[in-house]
Amino acid sequence: MASTGGLHSLATIIKRLEAATSRLEDLAALGQTNAPQVSGATMISPQSNEPTPVPPPPPPPSTAAPAELPRSLIVFDEQVVTGKLKPFVKLTGSFASQSVIDQVALVEKEFTRLRELLQLAAACKQPDKSTLEGILLPLSKDIEAVARAKEANRKDRDWNHHHTVLSEGAPAVGWVVSPKPGPYIQDIKEATEFYGNRIIKEFKEKEPKHVEWVRGWYGLLDELRKYVMEFHTTGLTWNAKGVSTTDYKPSGSTMAAGAPPPPPPPPPPGPPPPPPAPSTATPAAGGGVAAVFAELNRGSEVTKGLKKVDKSEMTHKNPALRAGSTVPATPPTPKKPTKPAKPQSLAGKKPAKFALEGSKWVIEYQENESGLTVDETDIQHTINLYGCKNSTVVVKGKVNAVTLVNCTKTSVLIESVISAVSITNSPSFQVQITGSAPTVQLDNTDSGVLYLSKGCLATEITTAKCSAININLPVEGEEDGIFNEHPVPEMFKTVIKDGKLVTTAVEHTG
Repeated sequence: MASTGGLHSLATIIKRLEAATSRLEDLAALGQTNAPQVSGATMISPQSNEPTPVPPPPPPPSTAAPAELPRSLIVFDEQVVTGKLKPFVKLTGSFASQSVIDQVALVEKEFTRLRELLQLAAACKQPDKSTLEGILLPLSKDIEAVARAKEANRKDRDWNHHHTVLSEGAPAVGWVVSPKPGPYIQDIKEATEFYGNRIIKEFKEKEPKHVEWVRGWYGLLDELRKYVMEFHTTGLTWNAKGVSTTDYKPSGSTMAAGAPPPPPPPPPPGPPPPPPAPSTATPAAGGGVAAVFAELNRGSEVTKGLKKVDKSEMTHKNPALRAGSTVPATPPTPKKPTKPAKPQSLAGKKPAKFALEGSKWVIEYQENESGLTVDETDIQHTINLYGCKNSTVVVKGKVNAVTLVNCTKTSVLIESVISAVSITNSPSFQVQITGSAPTVQLDNTDSGVLYLSKGCLATEITTAKCSAININLPVEGEEDGIFNEHPVPEMFKTVIKDGKLVTTAVEHTG
């Protein structure tokens, strides 16, 4: 009986040694990096002679189904981007110069930015004014980039008209801030037609691709206008039931193909390693290695608490400091005053322009100029002033029309006009007509003076949203230069007579 008990004990020991050897071999093959960490308190029972069961692999991560795109975004992708923009970009790359290809790439970028804005508006409710300005800033910079590309490639004379067509049409994506986006885009398209039609006329017989390119650009603007008239008739439409723009998290691009399948699950973990030997090293404070990685994962936040070292304390820049063992303390330097940002009026200042383009005199962004004279005029010419400040312009001869838009403190001396003098959003203007003009139109303008000659006493003057407008009429029987000033009425009285509204100016007496 004793012999039998001894053999049984020997067989048990052999089985246990074989199990331990098997586990050690598995551990050596897989490496300790694949083995899960175990607590020092977790011990393998010396009495167990069965292999540790392998846990099942974790289930594959579930992928959320992509959110369904709103119909407005689907139509934009299909009709504007795929239907017009991409063929236009492809056509440009097939024949145009590199400068035009680069400018078209900027146009494509601004349409991509517009799509991101449309996706944001479809998911979010309208933000406040300051937040909206920040959202629209990248789109504004994209429009400016297209305009700068035109100015940067003026030496490329063979493609000047192409650059101008793109530059004139780039602001079309700015319809998002217009209360009447459809007419706004139509106005932009009409502005591009002046140079676009020149390209068609020049290349119609020589190179048809140029003609196709211009018509492709017209088609893109027309398709954008149709889209806007269908989904954003009175301006950019926001989702009244959407989330706040600060809480919005955009999904991946839905214009690309579907997302790739999830990666395969990791291999099953190996058997647990033997308990580690007790270490004499002191554990890292605050959680050891896990705490260190948690700090590193904070990114740039981890360096916020570090002290800024002055150049006078840097040993590699001061050899004298390397001789000693310590760096002398220096008093804290006072904080430098922050440089004020440039005012908005100086940001993106555009170059001045004074040129005859076809039948249009273009006078733009002139500042503090007092000797501008347009003397080579014709009855078919129109004089267009835009963005001028503190300047004086003299127009000699008889012209078709004169237009002032967004000018400030600008004076214009005109001899005669066939159709009309139009003044829009131009405060503190002064306009004198020494000959004749059948019509003067004032719109959205405050503070201005209009001097009329004896030949303008039959002139028709219309005003809308104007204030502080004075009209000086010549005094009968006096020499030239003697005027009587008459203010344009600003207060009106409306009464109902026979079911109709009758409006008259209020006269103050007494």
